[in-house]
Parts: sequence; structure tokens; C-alpha cells
Amino acid sequence: MIMDRGQKREQLKRRLLELIEQNGEGGRLPPERELSERFDVARETLRRCLRELELDGLLQRRQGAGTFVSGQPVVKQPQLLSFSEEMRERGLVPTSELLGCRTIAAGAKLAHKLKVIPGTAVVEMRRLRLASDEPMALETVYLIQAKVPGFDAASLATSSLYELLSQRFGLPLRAASQQIQATVLNEEEADLLGVAPFSPSLLIERLSHAGSGEVVEYAKSLYRADRYRFEINVMRPISGPLLAELGDLDDEDEDQ
Repeated sequence: MIMDRGQKREQLKRRLLELIEQNGEGGRLPPERELSERFDVARETLRRCLRELELDGLLQRRQGAGTFVSGQPVVKQPQLLSFSEEMRERGLVPTSELLGCRTIAAGAKLAHKLKVIPGTAVVEMRRLRLASDEPMALETVYLIQAKVPGFDAASLATSSLYELLSQRFGLPLRAASQQIQATVLNEEEADLLGVAPFSPSLLIERLSHAGSGEVVEYAKSLYRADRYRFEINVMRPISGPLLAELGDLDDEDEDQ
């Protein structure tokens, strides 16, 4: 029986999935030439399948090193948790690499976000966030300096910013609004996160508030799209025919 091109690609994909399962997370796949010979397929066909599996988040291609099996994406539920708290919940070890921390004067846009007067002193902290030593996100945080006197960014290498804000500065966070959009990583960002330049990324902007309603933090984070996804549960509003139907059921209950 002669298979058409589509059937051959599906068979190749199944065999690659079996190979991925055999190697496990972090495992390195054989070189393309060896795989092409083993599966008796053209190199271009093999590359297309590998690219599809990479886009699915199952493989990670590292320039000069080879193709590796990716870990499963971290699923984020819509809760107000710090990166450290999220990773601990998933059994991962959170750490941070401090890329820079300085005091700046808030420009008009940043001042508007933080609800302060332009020119107000603001702490700007940039960190690479890791989970069990794997780069996951690039984070830039802005804090109003007057609210965090003596702030020491170096102390956050293995601890949570939100815990520090609550315990040391009396600023427990209670709510946040955030926006999520798709973007791509430039060469510097991709290098820090260990992925190819222009790889897809999730840009998340968050504005966090204390229980009193005052703004405490503005943060921008770039998450690896292959290792992070958001999961949101939604419900349809009760209205129209469904609402009338529920009302009829209530009437029947009262009659009984």
C-alpha cells in the first residue's frame, strides 16, 4: 500500500512523538541527519514536523546544541500570586537573577499608572525569573520609593516580592488588574530566556493594589510562550430564555 504525502507526515509525527516520550523532559533528540535516515524521510519533511512540534511546545531547538524535549507548560490560574508562589505550588524551585535595580523619576505614563505626580522617585527592578533553574520570564517591576524605604533587590534572589512587601513594608496585596497580549522576543530577551530570537512570548502588564485600594506595584513581564499558558474559566450570564426557564422551575418548586 502506497501512502500519500499527508499519511507519511502523520506517521513521521507519531514516530517523533514516541521518541519524545522515550527521551523524557530535557532529553536530546538525535541529529536531523540521523533521524532522516532512521525514518526514511527527506530532511525538509523532517524539519517541518520538528517545527510543528516545537510550536506545540513539545520541543525546544537550541542553536549549536540540538533539539531537546521541553517540559510541560506551566498553567496559570487567574489568582493574585507572585511568580515565586506560583512555582512553589507546582513543585518547582523559584529563583531570580537580578539584571538591574535603580531609582528613576516617573515619566508621565508611569506616573499615571502608579497614581503619582510625574517626577516622583520610583524603584525600577529588572529580573530574570527561573523555575528549577530553567528561565521562564523577564520581569520589570516599578515600586513607589517612598512606600518601600531601604528596599534591597538583592534579598529577592530566592524569596517572593509580595511576601517582602507584606512582611517588611506592611503592603499586603489584595487585588490586581492585568492585560495579556502576544508578542515576540528580541535578540537580547531571547538570549536571556534561552530561546531563538523572535520566539513567541506573552507580555503581561499588572497593576497591583493593597487592601486600601492604593496602587503598590506596576509590573511588565515577558513569559516564554512554550512554557506558560493561562487558563480562565468563564460562564455565560443568566438571561433571556434560560432565565425564564429557571423562573418556571422555581414556580414549580413553590407549587410542590
